[in-house]
Amino acid sequence: MKVLSREYKIHLAEIPEDGVDPSVLQLVPADFARKNNVFPLKRKGRILYVAISDPTNIAVLDNLTFLTGHRVEPLLAPEDKINAAIKKYYGEEDELSEVLSAVGEDEIEVIEEKEEPEEVALQLAEEAPVVKFVNALIRDAVKKGASDIHIEPFEKEIRVRMRIDGTLHRMESPPMSWKNAIVSRIKILSKLDIAERRLPQDGHIKMKMADGKTIDLRVSTLPTLFGEKVVMRILDKGSLQLDLTKLGFEPDSLKKFEYAITRPYGMILVTGPTGSGKTTTLYSALSKLNRPEVNIMTAEDPVEYDFPGINQVNVREEIGLNFAAALRAFLRQDPDIIMVGEIRDEETASIAVKAALTGHLVLSTLHTNDAPSTIARLIDMGVPPYLIADSLILVLAQRLIRKLCPKCKKPFKPNPERLKMVGLTPKDIEGYTVYTEGEGCVECNGTRYKGREGVYEVMLVTPTIREMILDERPIHEIRERAIEEGMLTLREAAVLKFIQGKTSIEEVLRATMEG
Repeated sequence: MKVLSREYKIHLAEIPEDGVDPSVLQLVPADFARKNNVFPLKRKGRILYVAISDPTNIAVLDNLTFLTGHRVEPLLAPEDKINAAIKKYYGEEDELSEVLSAVGEDEIEVIEEKEEPEEVALQLAEEAPVVKFVNALIRDAVKKGASDIHIEPFEKEIRVRMRIDGTLHRMESPPMSWKNAIVSRIKILSKLDIAERRLPQDGHIKMKMADGKTIDLRVSTLPTLFGEKVVMRILDKGSLQLDLTKLGFEPDSLKKFEYAITRPYGMILVTGPTGSGKTTTLYSALSKLNRPEVNIMTAEDPVEYDFPGINQVNVREEIGLNFAAALRAFLRQDPDIIMVGEIRDEETASIAVKAALTGHLVLSTLHTNDAPSTIARLIDMGVPPYLIADSLILVLAQRLIRKLCPKCKKPFKPNPERLKMVGLTPKDIEGYTVYTEGEGCVECNGTRYKGREGVYEVMLVTPTIREMILDERPIHEIRERAIEEGMLTLREAAVLKFIQGKTSIEEVLRATMEG
């Protein structure tokens, strides 16, 4: 190594034993590191220092520059030490890496697209390497607990990313010559039109995994500048948590929510941005209420998971079956409990409120930042305050907060300034062990977080709040009153997760930025 170092004027690398910054690890996908025997060490500004064993492989350094967007500074290290570092910090090779390591671009005959693009795409889509890649990609995503897979074509690469715990993580790119073949393979599986590349398409795949469980995937294609982008939403019923006690509710908030869902009639609304876990909360409530003596009807766009014993309807706007039309039909079906995927307009809001007032329990969602703002949103939709006051039982606002990796999280003593950012003082955390992000490990794939949990703001519509709605009092006054009556705000609920040692200050701030 010393001879090579002198000959090529490259310094020797020191691979740290005590951890590498996870943000540096994320710059270089594990598959690329394994395939090319390189390991990212540190970053200074826009310079990325990497350990390499072969100083003659200039192409790898060029690829790294393109891949990371950084100037790459190579440092020499023995191949076995680099391999050991890759295993330690990235973990063992997964199936997707094995597929990409086993094949090269030259394994498929590349035919120019201009000749017969549809036939070519179909031919390549049936080739073994592409079939193996797509299968391995889906299996790897399920194994990692990803919610979505993104396949994005660009001028010089196909970018593959997985959304894990709400954050997108980059995977190794397949060969560029597979671009259309991968999309075609996914279209074949989801029964989409392979020849149509100019319009967005939506489809569905049902796959049986090696362990026997069935996975559903919602597929969406979108024509972009350099080809079709594909997003696959993974719907894994086996990983769906439907136990209300395990979603993350604080005891008092859970008690209020369970009280509300056992009322014989009235309306319960769950609010929050897309991807905040609203569907899981509603499904958990329905799962608890699902009994042979109860008729439950749901209108969803689309139905994400099928539940035995519940009548689920897929909304289809193109044929006039919207939420309002489904609601009207439900009322002729002798329902006890109605779930509407989302209240989007005045018509749906009006029918939902009337259903709640005529002996039905109605559950639905809205997009508002907090629980009290839901009242203002309903008024904006044209629902009179007296109908809101009479029908509304409870509003629940929620977010999902990432949990620190239990294997690598570190106890720490935050300074008063950091605590002040989340409304705490050193006295508030006396007697508690609080944690910050670790260095990243195999358990969390270097992300420092593993899994998510809900944080909830639960506003029960008490007689006092009902009077305030009738009197059309300002929302900030209703909010203040709800807090006086014991409502935990989103920020307060998230801060409790920090005090309990489950998450970090940074994650509290990120998850409750709007709340």
